[in-house]
Amino acid sequence: MHKEHHGFIYGFFAALTNAVAAVFIKLAVDIPNETLVFARFSIGLFCLLPILHIKKPPLSWERLWQNLPRSLAGLGSIYCGFYALKMLPLVNAVTLTTTSPLFMPFIVLIWLKMIVSKMRFFAVAVGFLGVVILLHPTSEIFEWASLAGLSTGFFGATALVGVRQLSKVESTEAIISYYFLIATTLTFFPMIFAWEPIQGPKEWFYLSMIGTLSVLYQYLLTKSYTHAPATKASTLNYLAVLFGGLSGWWIFGEVPTLWALLGSGLIILSALLALFDKTPARPIGS
Repeated sequence: MHKEHHGFIYGFFAALTNAVAAVFIKLAVDIPNETLVFARFSIGLFCLLPILHIKKPPLSWERLWQNLPRSLAGLGSIYCGFYALKMLPLVNAVTLTTTSPLFMPFIVLIWLKMIVSKMRFFAVAVGFLGVVILLHPTSEIFEWASLAGLSTGFFGATALVGVRQLSKVESTEAIISYYFLIATTLTFFPMIFAWEPIQGPKEWFYLSMIGTLSVLYQYLLTKSYTHAPATKASTLNYLAVLFGGLSGWWIFGEVPTLWALLGSGLIILSALLALFDKTPARPIGS
């Protein structure tokens, strides 16, 4: 339990870092999404070099391929998440991009052949009801930005289960190293095709902050999933909803609608139900 507590502390600060990064992504509205994603990883990789020099995690081609599925899922989550953050009100976007706990039981069921408790599935049902209310029954639910936000949750859940599995055989530094190396390489080509000149120092500052915060967020998130089960640690991401809502109101003057508050409240409630559920996942058929 002591180890789980450490995971929850790391998760709290990961959520805070994620919310701050979301503010800079929204501020960088004039920079193409492909450039933002490449900057997130390339600048992050540069910031990571001193840590790699000190820790010297063992890297190999064999382990690189083992880390590829987790990295691809993480990339899908980032591309979708950045798009949603730029197009939607901050509290809506942050809520949708942190829906990974809603998908987690299904990913665990399909990938690990493990089934969670009935309480955890009830929490998922409450969470999805919150998503519907957040978007409310209008054409908005079919907008690309909203669908991208939900896709962020799905890809994020896949990546986070992958992190939990990799943490059994890899150090935190190795997992992050593989992720940033793979992502920097793969995001270079879309960035080249979508390239537009950066306008001024303000935009360069946004890019540098997005890249720097990404390393800190990834480190804290990976440490959280190393210390606590994925289905529990992922629920702490919802603290970013609170931080994002406050940032949207304070910085962008976005006042959340009643639908947004009610939907976000139900989604956070679903996270708390899952967090306090002590029943461990069990193999199918047991």
